[in-house]
Amino acid sequence: MLRWYWALWLAAARGATPYATPQLRGFGLIDVQEIGLGLAARNLSAIQKVLITVANSSNGTEEVLHEMEEIVNETLEPSVKRDFEMAQFEIIEFHTLFLKCEEDQHEALSQSASQQKQIIHLADEHLMCRKHLVLLMDASRSCETLQQAARTVVDARCALEHSSAIPDVTACHAWPDEDPEAYHERKIKDFEASLAQILERKKACEEAKAEVVAQEARCSKAAQELINGHQECDEKQLRLDSAVCALQSHMATSCEGYRTCRSAALSGVRSVNATVQSAEAEVQATWTLLTKVRCMIEGAQQKNVSKVQMCLEQTNVSLKNLTINYTTVPAVTPCQTLVEAPGSPDYMEALYGHVPKRAPASACQASCCH
Repeated sequence: MLRWYWALWLAAARGATPYATPQLRGFGLIDVQEIGLGLAARNLSAIQKVLITVANSSNGTEEVLHEMEEIVNETLEPSVKRDFEMAQFEIIEFHTLFLKCEEDQHEALSQSASQQKQIIHLADEHLMCRKHLVLLMDASRSCETLQQAARTVVDARCALEHSSAIPDVTACHAWPDEDPEAYHERKIKDFEASLAQILERKKACEEAKAEVVAQEARCSKAAQELINGHQECDEKQLRLDSAVCALQSHMATSCEGYRTCRSAALSGVRSVNATVQSAEAEVQATWTLLTKVRCMIEGAQQKNVSKVQMCLEQTNVSLKNLTINYTTVPAVTPCQTLVEAPGSPDYMEALYGHVPKRAPASACQASCCH
């Protein structure tokens, strides 16, 4: 940063050459060199000494002083401002590192929110499955009850069929005074009625047996549906638990990445802050020096030795526009974590505590379950 102080010396040296003659007496090339050296060394006393000599000189030094003033105003001060702007830019650039961390964290949180919505949907599906499983249980139990009733009916009807027998011999005796024709007509009617009863009982037994077979088929179907229902609910629960595991893994990974990002950003900001603080002090010191030099040049132009002397003691130099704005470090966004560890009793209660007691959730089988 000190290299551009020599611009003042070079410009002044070029302008001072015509005056570096015996006629100039009070001001010449050697004096300009001393000013340049004084600037480079921050030696205001040396600069003041030369410019007091200039103020006391009666020879034409206006052109050199004017060129020196232009160098201060148009070259050196803009250079100081550029250095300040570059330092401020570095602070802003490193601050964007935190913004990148926050953007990544925001994206991670958005993805977590999307995963949580999916988990809610899967939980609803699982709950509906367990409720439907209760209906399947009821259907299977009802079927078993009906099957038992059908078997009881078979036992009763078929026992009645088996109770049919050939009439005793005495049942074939004729009634007193009964002629043969009347006897045969009566017996024919009796046998026909008995045969009809036997056939009816046989039919009822066969129908009852057929009903038992049909009921067994219905119960077999209901039992299979119940088995399938258990499998379906367990599969839905596995998808749900696996989704929770994926969410837990995503939360852990994104949180670790966020912490690493912020740690790197914080380290970088601390480093650049130290560098910029040094640059800020340099810029402010240079600005203060240039302000006093300009004041002394004006005093020399005015041939005012007192002003040249007073400039060195000037303390009201404004540094408001050369004060770095050190942006604050953004607050840490809290990481998300699961309250209950998947598979733990608290987890099972939180996620499955409201399913029907008759169709409880199975043990957690997902990869992250304990």
